[in-house]
Amino acid sequence: MRCLTPLARTVAATGLLAVAGVHAVWASGSTWPERNRRRLSEAVIGHASVEPGRGATAAVAAGAAAGGIIAGGALGDGRGIVATRRAIGLALLARGILGGNTALISMGLPEGGKRFQELDERLYRPLCLVLGVATLIGARGPRASRRPLRTH
Repeated sequence: MRCLTPLARTVAATGLLAVAGVHAVWASGSTWPERNRRRLSEAVIGHASVEPGRGATAAVAAGAAAGGIIAGGALGDGRGIVATRRAIGLALLARGILGGNTALISMGLPEGGKRFQELDERLYRPLCLVLGVATLIGARGPRASRRPLRTH
């Protein structure tokens, strides 16, 4: 099981840093992989009429990057960092289980359209579940040194 923790941390960090990178690209004004802002908004927010601002998108990028750094183990295994990894993992699992519409409603937005819901089912939710599980597996801190049991 010891080899599972570094692998899980690598998966979580890579995934979260990739999410951060995509959001940073969007914050810069790019609409990749879509051809325009309307289609991008439909895909990621669920509505063409709702367009996230660059500042909010940059904040998501920064949060995902910080999450990737923490999940990857770059800040060590202190008690607070391990607790933060667990919180990140649980948040990702909640997003994956509850779905995108719940996330939209919690942000005060209406439910997403058909395109968003299809992408949520096929891409966003599974990604959140994989990253959540990986983050929780990688959340383990160092184990206390084990002393042999005395049998006398």
